[in-house]
Amino acid sequence: MVTKRLEFQDLIKEDGKSFRLNTKVYKDEEIFRVEQEIFFHNSWTFLAHESQVEYPNDYMTTYIGRYPVILVRDERGKLRCFMNRCRHRGSLVCRAKSGNSRFFRCFYHGWSYSNEGKLVGVPDREGYPPDFDLDSMGLIEVPRLETYKGFVFASLKRDPPSLQDYLGNARPYIDLIVDKYPEGIEVAKGTHVYTVQGNWKLVLENSLDHYHAPFIHKSYFEAIGNQAGGRIELRSKNLVLYLGNGHGLDLMFRETDVYGHETNILLPGNRLDEEKAKWAKRITFHLLLFPNAILFDSDSPATTIRVVRPLSVNSTEVSSYCYVPKGVREEIKEKFLRVYERFYGPAGMGAPDDVEAIKAVDQGMEADLFPWNDLSRGLHREIRDHELKELGDFEVAGNGTDDTFYRAFYRWYVKKLEEVEGHEL
Repeated sequence: MVTKRLEFQDLIKEDGKSFRLNTKVYKDEEIFRVEQEIFFHNSWTFLAHESQVEYPNDYMTTYIGRYPVILVRDERGKLRCFMNRCRHRGSLVCRAKSGNSRFFRCFYHGWSYSNEGKLVGVPDREGYPPDFDLDSMGLIEVPRLETYKGFVFASLKRDPPSLQDYLGNARPYIDLIVDKYPEGIEVAKGTHVYTVQGNWKLVLENSLDHYHAPFIHKSYFEAIGNQAGGRIELRSKNLVLYLGNGHGLDLMFRETDVYGHETNILLPGNRLDEEKAKWAKRITFHLLLFPNAILFDSDSPATTIRVVRPLSVNSTEVSSYCYVPKGVREEIKEKFLRVYERFYGPAGMGAPDDVEAIKAVDQGMEADLFPWNDLSRGLHREIRDHELKELGDFEVAGNGTDDTFYRAFYRWYVKKLEEVEGHEL
C-alpha cells in the first residue's frame, strides 16, 4: 500500500540544451517498489527460451519480479508456469534450478503436485475433514504465458496488451537473431549467475552504452589486438535507438569491426526475407526487451541472453546464458561458446569490468548533495528518420555514443510512474 503521495514530475530537468535525471530513480525505496508493481507485476516479463525446457517434464525455476515461479513442460508437452509456492504453508515447492520431473514435492510437509499443477499427495490425509476440498488446492497458475520465436514471456495480468503489441518495434530484431539460422537457436547448457551492487536499471543502461567500451574495456581490446574497438570515433558511427515500450537497441555496423571477430553465419536455408537478410549482413546489436532481458546478437561481441532480476533498490541478480545456432555441427557451437566465455563468462574480460563500473556508480551516487546525472550527449543531433526503417520503426535514434535512448526511455518511464501517482498499488 502506498502510504504517501508519490511525486515524480521533478525527476527530469530539461530545457532543450541539457537533460538531467534525478538519481532518486536509482536510490529511492518507494520508487523501487512502485517500479516492481508497474513494470514487472502488471506487464509482460521475459522468462526463458523454449530450449531450456525442451522435453516433456523439463522444468526451471525463475522469477516474475519478486514472485518465484516454475516454468515447466508438462507430460503432454504443454508449456506451463506456476507460482513456486506450496498451498499448505507457503514454502517453495521446487528448490532446484532446473531438472526433469513429473512431480514437485514440498520438502517441508511433503505435499506433492503434478507438473500440471494438481495436488496429488497429502501425507496423513485423514487429518483433514472429509469434505476438505483438495482439488481446489493445486498450484496457482500464472494467468498469461506466450512465446515469440521461442522466447517465453509471462504476465500476472489476465488482460495485458498482446505480446505482439508489447514487443512492438523490437520484433524485427528478434527475427534477425533467430531466423538467420535454418533451425533457429538453442541455449547452451550452463548458466552464469552473479550479483551486481547497483540498481537494476543501471544494468540495463550499461548494456546499451557504447560510450564506455573504449575506456573500461581497454584491456580487452589490447589483449585481442583490436585497435578499432578502442576508437571512439568508430563507435560514434553506430546507432542507439529507442524503440518504444521501454525497449532499446545499441546497433553496430559490421564495417566498424569494434569487437574484432566474426561468428555471424547466414546459413543457406535461413528463414529471413531478402530485406532482413540484407540487414543481418550489415548490423549486429544489443536488444533490450524491457523490463528484464537483453539479447546480444552474434559478434556484439557474443550471442548472449542476459536476464535481470531486481533484488533490492541497489542489488541486482543477473543470469547470463549463451545461445547457439540449432542443428549445426558441434565445432560451430563450440566456437560460439568460446567467444561468449571470453567476454561474458565468469572469467571473461568484459562482464567483470561492467560489474565494477556499476558498483562505482552506485557508490558515487551516495554523494547526493547535487543528485543529478547529465544525459545531454547528442541532444543536438537526434534523428527520427533513417534507412534502418526499412527493417523496422523506431521513435528516436542517435549516434552510437549518445544518450539518446536514456532520454527517451526516462521520459516514457516518468509518464508510467505518473499514471499511478497518488494511487494505491
